[in-house]
Amino acid sequence: MSNAVDYESIIAHSLREANIPIVRVDERSFPGEKWFVVWVDEDSLVAAQSLAGSIEQSLNNASDAGNQSLVVTFRPHRMEESNTTLEAPRSGLSGAKVDQLIQLLEARSRTSDALPSLKYMEDPRASLAAIGASRHHLVYGRRGVGKTALLLEAKRIAEKEGHATAWVNAHTLRRLDFSSAFLAVAEVVLNSLIQHSGSSQSEPYGRLKELNMRIAELRATQKVSEASIGSAIAELNHSLRTVLRQELVRLYLYLDDFYLFSDAGQPHLLDCIAGMLRDCDGWIKVASIERLTRPFDPSSRIGLEVPHDASKIDLDVTLEDPKSTQIFLESVLSSYTTTAGIARPSSIAQNGALGRLVLASGGVPRDYLNLFASSIVVARTRNKAREIGKEDVAKAAGRAKRGKKRELEHDVSSSSAGSLEITLDVLSSEVRGAGYTYFRVDVTQRSHHFYEILGQLVDLRFAHLIQSTLSDQNRPGVKYEVYILDLSEYSDVRLKRRLAILDLKDGKWSFRRSGEAGTEKQLTGTLLRDELRRAPIIDLDEVATKVAERARI
Repeated sequence: MSNAVDYESIIAHSLREANIPIVRVDERSFPGEKWFVVWVDEDSLVAAQSLAGSIEQSLNNASDAGNQSLVVTFRPHRMEESNTTLEAPRSGLSGAKVDQLIQLLEARSRTSDALPSLKYMEDPRASLAAIGASRHHLVYGRRGVGKTALLLEAKRIAEKEGHATAWVNAHTLRRLDFSSAFLAVAEVVLNSLIQHSGSSQSEPYGRLKELNMRIAELRATQKVSEASIGSAIAELNHSLRTVLRQELVRLYLYLDDFYLFSDAGQPHLLDCIAGMLRDCDGWIKVASIERLTRPFDPSSRIGLEVPHDASKIDLDVTLEDPKSTQIFLESVLSSYTTTAGIARPSSIAQNGALGRLVLASGGVPRDYLNLFASSIVVARTRNKAREIGKEDVAKAAGRAKRGKKRELEHDVSSSSAGSLEITLDVLSSEVRGAGYTYFRVDVTQRSHHFYEILGQLVDLRFAHLIQSTLSDQNRPGVKYEVYILDLSEYSDVRLKRRLAILDLKDGKWSFRRSGEAGTEKQLTGTLLRDELRRAPIIDLDEVATKVAERARI
């Protein structure tokens, strides 16, 4: 079998003949391809690259996997990397180690099948054991919260255990109708299973290969009828059931960024995929934003219904437990600082800045990492800055607002994006106009149509939930949810004085008033609850009216 071939020895032998030592070899596998990332001394990079073709030929000659292409690429290894010491940069924020940290954060904070996490850190809100179970799953969370990272780690573990895996990003399907999208997914599944079979010439895999060709022909037709899709599902299911059997072959199908697929087509697409895998040892793992996802249509009984057909994994815990959130986020960040040769995040950031990063990110790992990198850039504008301060984080958050607006336009329709922007402006003005940065919403308004829009603003990280249940001390039975505006909504230095502001330090809430020295206090014990009870109550009826008036102007 191909996995018995010592590829690294072949690579090392070829380079040794050219007097080029290897630092290390990393392997990455893709459908039909295996890539070898070979790290050599930077002075030998050009010479090594000139040997790529001959090395690939040697690898392919040694391999008995005729349907797999072996590819070699080279990367430079700088000598100082091997002598990295974990310490605070002596030159503050201007050294080479900090430069490398910024590059790592910018390049690796966004994960994908082609570029996984620098190092997977299990979020206590997620469960790898659950996502790897023989069960369909819907993994929900805001942008950047770690859905893709969770699925990628589950995929890595599944492949290590010998299971077949198929990965589809809905971005490639968003312009297709559900029938065409389903055929595209089916083709990915068949290709993955054929690849997993190696050089097998057995009848079950022979049928899959023939079916794969017919699916490709069907995809090429301009219009796909409902009848032809029904026939394709039945034939796919019949063929897959001969292969995807317990204790034989298991398939995990990962659908990432599912919310990007059209809302109307989502239940139909999931219904087709579930039909294809019915009674098979094949499992669907969907990553999406809950309020932008419609997995089941109750009127037609089409799709995946929670909890009957699929289980839900929710990563949308925000700032309700800031202590554990800060611990987790700093553990993620530490993997980046360690790689760059910096002892720990606190080596280059004040404790107050690290707390404010948690607040500014709303607990979202990708935002946290990106804001840390941006905060370094902001801090460097100060003369001889040695560490990130709280105001650097605030300025970085203000700059990040433009990126969030672009994501809003990307995630929802143009008309919905315009309405959400108006709503955010009205909500922010109402809260700040009352002299606060945080606010309450009566839980009885959860059925209000504007509550859904508030939820979308939370999903898009323009506001963050900090307490899901707060009682009213004067009215028994009355309860509120408490939210805080994103830091980008009140980081502007031109904001009015005496604005009530919540901040985080070492995972604990504190209070201060803007522009007034000596007003800061820790909100320990019941003080946090008492302070939240002073926050303004935002009536969704009034917000809806003002948004409608603004839209007519």
